[in-house]
Amino acid sequence: MTPVLRRVVVGVLDTNCWVLHADGDRRALVVDPGDDAPAIAAAVTDLDVVAIVLTHAHFDHVLAAPELAARWQVPVLAHPGDAPVWPDELDVVRRTGFWDAGTATDDLLATTPDRLLPPAGPLWDGRSTPVADGEVLEVGQLRVEVLHTPGHSPGGISLLVGEHVLTGDTLFPGGPGLTGTRLSDFPTIIRSVRRLFELPGGTRVHPGHGADTSIGTERPHLREWVVRGW
Repeated sequence: MTPVLRRVVVGVLDTNCWVLHADGDRRALVVDPGDDAPAIAAAVTDLDVVAIVLTHAHFDHVLAAPELAARWQVPVLAHPGDAPVWPDELDVVRRTGFWDAGTATDDLLATTPDRLLPPAGPLWDGRSTPVADGEVLEVGQLRVEVLHTPGHSPGGISLLVGEHVLTGDTLFPGGPGLTGTRLSDFPTIIRSVRRLFELPGGTRVHPGHGADTSIGTERPHLREWVVRGW
């Protein structure tokens, strides 16, 4: 069965929220609802959402999760390795008043600091239904395999369905996701990228931010990423 992907770009860091379903089937997953619950809900009015999946628990991937989970009465799925990440995100807000947007933080604070303020509504409580490496999520006629791809965060996952892989913040055009911050690790993310590079070259990569790419396009550059150290 052919997978269909819809992209809804949301939030201060232009997060790719992905909607995944089989062609001709209403049952769908929503992956990384990072903000703007109304826009995400509007994108799935013709579908029946069965679960929300988080590739990881950074603020820009989860802010709309509580509102949408309550609206659709569906579980939030995440890898248990990311359990410390959301409390750490909240700790940053308590100490600084702002979300930690990684390398974009200074620029945002200098230009539009209000965009890093936590929303007025209820925040996610951090509770989720655990998923494990190798687990297969059956979404109608689709089989979606969970791949544990840590490094950007300890419980980061990618989702493999047919010739498509949703990589969250593990792999982008031009390199792996951000490391060097708390709860991240560069050697770990490189191991995860090596695992993704075992997929066929034609596999389409759909990252957590920005444009799509392919395994075959990115694989030749692994050594240069290792040498540069990011």
